[in-house]
Amino acid sequence: MDRIVQRKKHSLFSLTPILIISGVFVAVAIYYLFTGHLGSPVLDKESLRIGEVKRGPFSVQVVGNGQIAAKDPDWIVARVEGQVVKAPVKAGQQVSKGDVLLELSNDTITATYAKSQSDLQAAQADLNLLLANLDARRVELKAAVIHARLDHKQIKTRYDALTRLKTTSVIPIPELEYLNIQVGVEQAEGNLEVAQLELNSFHKIVTAQTSAAEFRFAAQQQEAERIKKQYEDLTIRATRNGIVQNINFNPGEGINTSTPIAQIVDPDSVYITLNVPAIQATQLAVHQKVDLQINRKQFRGYVHRVDPNIKGSTVEVDVYLNGERPGDAKIGMYVTGTIYIQSLAEALYVEIPSMMAEKDSMSVYLLNKEGNLATLKTIKSGALSSHYLQIMEGLDTGDKIVLSEIPDNESQTFRLN
Repeated sequence: MDRIVQRKKHSLFSLTPILIISGVFVAVAIYYLFTGHLGSPVLDKESLRIGEVKRGPFSVQVVGNGQIAAKDPDWIVARVEGQVVKAPVKAGQQVSKGDVLLELSNDTITATYAKSQSDLQAAQADLNLLLANLDARRVELKAAVIHARLDHKQIKTRYDALTRLKTTSVIPIPELEYLNIQVGVEQAEGNLEVAQLELNSFHKIVTAQTSAAEFRFAAQQQEAERIKKQYEDLTIRATRNGIVQNINFNPGEGINTSTPIAQIVDPDSVYITLNVPAIQATQLAVHQKVDLQINRKQFRGYVHRVDPNIKGSTVEVDVYLNGERPGDAKIGMYVTGTIYIQSLAEALYVEIPSMMAEKDSMSVYLLNKEGNLATLKTIKSGALSSHYLQIMEGLDTGDKIVLSEIPDNESQTFRLN
């Protein structure tokens, strides 16, 4: 006999939970389908750097690293070549002007100097002999003039006397004798004139010969001085009081002309050289305030010079200290400096994003309130400091944005887990 199987009927109340869950699932699916979030990429929130927009005092700062340098150092170079004989001074040592830094030897220069001094002495002796001979000759010619003048005076006196007797005396004067005296006067006058002409001519000869001899001696003296200077340059001396830097030579070492020997600096006259990012170079200006950290101590300074040339990715800035130099600071010591470019009493700012544009429009991923969805948004940035970027438009206090770079992502949104 066949059995009749009855179908079990489900009540409406037993199906209600299933229907509710299915409805919620469908609703969520429809929401994400229409909003486009269901297909958005998913990123690990822990792997991202998130920044929060804040409001408050904002300073535009540039941070750079550098070192202490000396103002107006004296660079000393070798003026002659030679071999180091003595090296009494080491780097970091205090010296006074004239102190010996190095002693060099050069046999050629030494021999040339000795010969030049000997030749100069011989030339001096020749000049002295010439001057002595000329002086003796001058004396002879002056004596000749004197004798000629006396002879003329003597015979002229006799001639004048005979002339008076001839006109007044009754005693006749022999005519021949009178004529001989007259001729003698004329001869004496001629001898005196010749002697005077010889003396005058000799004065010109003395001037010419002395000038020529002194010129030759002066030329030889200059050459001797030049060689003497070379000889003296074998001893390299300090040109000022200060600290010796960059000197490292040992006896026996050869040195060529123009080889840098040392740098002498004034330990109380220093400044700071900072290397700052070139991207902020346009904001740098002379007299901007600078905070310096030297040997874990804080000092104040100001920008003295900004190098117009970019070296790699940095620009060199010279900073002068305000007031007294740090007592324990040394040339070459490491320094960190913060340059203050601008200060605002209040502004919106956020940590610097990886992809940023200063004072321009830029796109950032803005997180929703729940922090599980990031949406691309265009904002307007302002000034850039060492750690923060000013926000001009598009964000408000408390907003959170993704600071990390999102590689190969063209999506307008992404989800965070």
